Amino acid sequence: MEEEKQSRRHHHFVLVHGACHGAWCWYKVVPLLKQAGYKVTALDLGASGIHPKQVTEMGSVSDYLAPLMELMASLTGEEEKVILVGHSMVGVAISVAMEIFAEKVAVAVYVAAIMPAPHPGVGYSFPREECLKRMDFMDSHFSFHNGPQNPPTSMLFGPKLMSTKLYQLSPPEVTP
Repeated sequence: MEEEKQSRRHHHFVLVHGACHGAWCWYKVVPLLKQAGYKVTALDLGASGIHPKQVTEMGSVSDYLAPLMELMASLTGEEEKVILVGHSMVGVAISVAMEIFAEKVAVAVYVAAIMPAPHPGVGYSFPREECLKRMDFMDSHFSFHNGPQNPPTSMLFGPKLMSTKLYQLSPPEVTP
């Protein structure tokens, strides 16, 4: 048992949150993995969670994904390959990280995440306008820091959306 736990120390989980979330969303998973002997990194993407940049400082998707790409670049060849875990829209991001840092990724886990197709031009394509038409974001709030004629720069999920469409299967947390 102890030998098995020792071998797990060489496995490094990198947990990447989805849209409108932060590293905090892995708060129940991180201690379980650590207790089982794994190395775990839950990171905040740009302008998410406690990341210091503000959404107005995000000029591109690359800025948003920079923390993931910087972490992957910092991994040395001496380390075990990572287990990359992505949620929601970050499925695309972990796919990019796998392509750029293939030698550093053992496996990727897509948790209710977008998974691009293996061939360029035949993959997942979901235009923003179509997404906005199809989905009822209910009481969510969109921000247009570049003006209302431009696409939204950020979004906050509203309480009604979260309780009825995202977390409806999760029991409410009760605090004493």
